[in-house]
Amino acid sequence: MDTHTLTKHTIYLQRHNLLLDTILKTHTLKLFLLTVVITSTITLTACDTRPVKPEQPATEGLRPVTEEQATLSEEAERWLLRADNSDNQTEQARYRVLAARSYIEADKIDLARQQLETIKRNASPTADKTTVAAISLLSADIAIAEKNSILASQFIAEASPVTREQQLYFYALKADLDYLTGKYMFAVDRRVQLDAYLIDEKDKNRNNKKIWAALSTLSTTQLNNQRTDNPVISGWLDLARVMRSGQKNISKLENDLLDWGTRNPAHPVSKAFLSELIDNYQADSLTAKHIAVLLPMSGSLSKVSAAIKNGLLSAYYNDADASIKPAIDFYDSSDDSQSFRQLYEQAIDRGATDIIGPLDKTTINQLAQQRELAVPVLTLNYSENVFNNTENLFQFGLSPEDEARQVAELAIRQNKLRAAVFYPDSDWGMRLNKAFSEHYESLGGKVLAVKNYTTSSNDYRRPIRALFNLDLSDIRHRRVENIISARTQSEPYRRQDIDMIFLAATHHSARGIMPAFKFHHASTLPVYSTSHVYTGKINRDLDRDLDGLTFCDLPWILQNTSPLKKVFIQNWPRQESLTRLFALGIDAYHLVYNLDYLKKNSYAFYDGQTGNIQLDENNRITRKLLWARFKGGKPVYFEPVLPELTDVTQTSSENKP
Repeated sequence: MDTHTLTKHTIYLQRHNLLLDTILKTHTLKLFLLTVVITSTITLTACDTRPVKPEQPATEGLRPVTEEQATLSEEAERWLLRADNSDNQTEQARYRVLAARSYIEADKIDLARQQLETIKRNASPTADKTTVAAISLLSADIAIAEKNSILASQFIAEASPVTREQQLYFYALKADLDYLTGKYMFAVDRRVQLDAYLIDEKDKNRNNKKIWAALSTLSTTQLNNQRTDNPVISGWLDLARVMRSGQKNISKLENDLLDWGTRNPAHPVSKAFLSELIDNYQADSLTAKHIAVLLPMSGSLSKVSAAIKNGLLSAYYNDADASIKPAIDFYDSSDDSQSFRQLYEQAIDRGATDIIGPLDKTTINQLAQQRELAVPVLTLNYSENVFNNTENLFQFGLSPEDEARQVAELAIRQNKLRAAVFYPDSDWGMRLNKAFSEHYESLGGKVLAVKNYTTSSNDYRRPIRALFNLDLSDIRHRRVENIISARTQSEPYRRQDIDMIFLAATHHSARGIMPAFKFHHASTLPVYSTSHVYTGKINRDLDRDLDGLTFCDLPWILQNTSPLKKVFIQNWPRQESLTRLFALGIDAYHLVYNLDYLKKNSYAFYDGQTGNIQLDENNRITRKLLWARFKGGKPVYFEPVLPELTDVTQTSSENKP
């Protein structure tokens, strides 16, 4: 950072005094904390509670440990040492919970679970209320880390926190559960309230990151639509909009931040977090880039490559940061006379600092087997093996499996806990069925019916009848007629134990399947699907049969305010079927400048045309999509209504077949 930039940065932070008195100490939280039992309850003599030294799972040893993970693991070990030196059972449980929380933050869930099991094992049958609460709270924390919102909700409901520390933990877990279930502004509100009761600067900084993660998860439309009378939350929203704008125009970010500081001089955001946020945004933004794009410009993938290239170049010419625009070179990877490795080395020899490509899975699989790459490589597809340990390898694409998993998450959030799956008898269909079913059940749902359909026919009656058990209904009807020796009128009765359908289909198949669902007595069952049911172009006549179908799709398709949309339509009107690949090219260009920020910060998102983008622990891009429902043959964007979670133990006994 140059002297001028550093000076502006320092002036900004000096302007930004932290006045905790401006926090609105919400009445409910204040009363909640006033009920804390300050004095310790009767403690029990502990049985032998020597710390179980956590054994590192073999899978964890394969992944390089980050500096932050190492620090958190050391912190956990210190808490375990204190537990070892204590003769008080309640105190031991407290230290183990603190150790487990550090392990959870370090993404070492198995080690956290070991501590939970140790606390349970050492707790006597008459354990005090503090220890019982510790078990419930830590159980909820682990369930949240494993993204099981149903189980987490049950543990939180059971918890009766005793100490002030437990009360704060309880409230933080409720905020985490709000985040997990998609209630992002609820999470922001809880954590803004919580901030007023946090004393330690590290705790405040951690809380600020959680607030930022919730705000960053909002789509641009959601962020811009937020209104509040709370000045602290209003300041956070204002900051999020400033930083969101800065992702597209980094050169004006500093001035916008100074203006934000002027508008919010007493905002309680911590200096440490704000300084870290600014530094992370600027770290990679002022560096000159030389991008090499390696795509197959001929052959079977040439049209796909052309759409991506057009999107990438459109983003380049529309880039407002003229002072730091990169140099871009294109290489044709379809030339059999040169391997990808040769093109890669050639690009680096010519000065490439970043590489976009390859597109084919075979080459990406090979890259994923290497230990490290000389420069960052952003692929445009994903390797078959999810685990990625290759330094500088980042994977990006329009993964249908990711979309299926997001359908599973929305269904669970909407209390749809018993699913039927209808998918095509193809490799693509099996992949979507597997992705949805595994993720749905890991979140607490149950897949009760699965049926595939042939893609070579438009007649879906037989597999749909099997899916809904309508043939069994007919058999029961015939048995009744045989018993009474008379003909009777009967309406087929579909199975009643499912409350949603996941449909894996293209737009062509979905147009035939949705009317067939309704004909076979499933008009009241909600049907969810992926972006593949929509062409991306409004066609009321052909899509009228899709009415009621809920699906996820790109912001580029559902909420597009980008000037590049008009560029695409005007210049490539006959390539509308490739519109999502054009958006992929746009995001690939901008991600080159945001990968470092995404990698360093677990709370970081990039607001892209293909979705709200985050980097997972395997350096694979994940995208949070938007939701739409067909109405009158037209997809209508909506924000899903998220009810309170239902106890799975209650729903599992209802509506038996």
